[in-house]
Amino acid sequence: LSAEGCFDGQEIPLHIRYAEHEGCIYIDLGDDAWSQVEVSKVGWKVIGCQESRVKFHRAQGMKAMSAPVKGGSINLLQQFLNIESQSEWALITAWLLGAMRTSGPFPILVLQGEQGTAKSTTARLLKDLIDPSVTQSQSLPRSERDLAITASKSHVLNFDNLSGMRPWLSDAFCRIATGGGFRTRTLYTDDGEQLFNSIRPMLMNGITDISTRHDFADRSLIVQLPVIPKEQRRPESEINMYWELTKGQILGALCDALSASLANYEHITLDYLPRMADFAKWVTA
Repeated sequence: LSAEGCFDGQEIPLHIRYAEHEGCIYIDLGDDAWSQVEVSKVGWKVIGCQESRVKFHRAQGMKAMSAPVKGGSINLLQQFLNIESQSEWALITAWLLGAMRTSGPFPILVLQGEQGTAKSTTARLLKDLIDPSVTQSQSLPRSERDLAITASKSHVLNFDNLSGMRPWLSDAFCRIATGGGFRTRTLYTDDGEQLFNSIRPMLMNGITDISTRHDFADRSLIVQLPVIPKEQRRPESEINMYWELTKGQILGALCDALSASLANYEHITLDYLPRMADFAKWVTA
C-alpha cells in the first residue's frame, strides 16, 4: 500500500497560504471550512475547497485570515501606518502585492527608525493582513538550518528588533529572498541528507541600519519611520479594535489589485529593468 501510494498515485503539489495555477492566484483563508480566495484576471471570489484546483498544507501556528470584502480601499491601510511620504507608502503597498504570490523574487521590507516609531506594530499588522500566525514575529535564527526550517513552515517571515546581522546570515536571507537551496545532514543519520528550497517574502525592523551589505541592500525596500509625537500616540487596544473591523476591506482591495496585475502583466513594458525585475513588473501591472 505504501509503494502504491508513492509510485502509482497522482502527485499533487501542496502549497502554504498562496498558490498559483493556470493564471489564477489562490489564497487559503485558514478557516475551519478550508475556504479559498480565487483571484483571476476578471476579479476574485471566495470558493470552497471542493471547487478549487489546488491543495494547501497548513503548518502549525497558522491563523485564519479575515474574509475579503468587496468595495474596500487600500487607502484604509494608511491610517494604521506611521509613514510620512507617499514614496514610502508606495514601497509598502508594492511589497504587499509582491508578497501575495508564490513565485519570487521577493524584496525584503526593512523598517527602520528610533525607539517609539511603531516599527514592530507596523510589521505585525502587515503580516497579520496577508499571513497571520500565532507568532507574528520572531528573533534571528541561530543557524541556516533554523532559517530554512522556518521558511518551510510559513509564507511570510517577520524578524523583530534586529541590532545587527552577521555576513553568513545576510547571505542566507538573500537566498531566501531570491531563491537558493540549503542541504544538511538528516539528524541521527550518518549519510542521510535533508534538502530545503524555499523562497519567501520577508520583513524585518531595527533601530540601526541592518542593510549594510550591498547584496542585501539590493534586495531590500527600506522605509524610515518617524518618531510618533506624544500627543498622537494611540492605545494598542484601540488600534486592534479598528484593525479587526477594517482589515477585511483592505484585503479585498489587495485582491482587486492582484486581479489587475494578472490582467495587465503581459502588457507591461518598463523603460529599464531594475534588480528583481519580475517584482517591479508585477507591481507596475
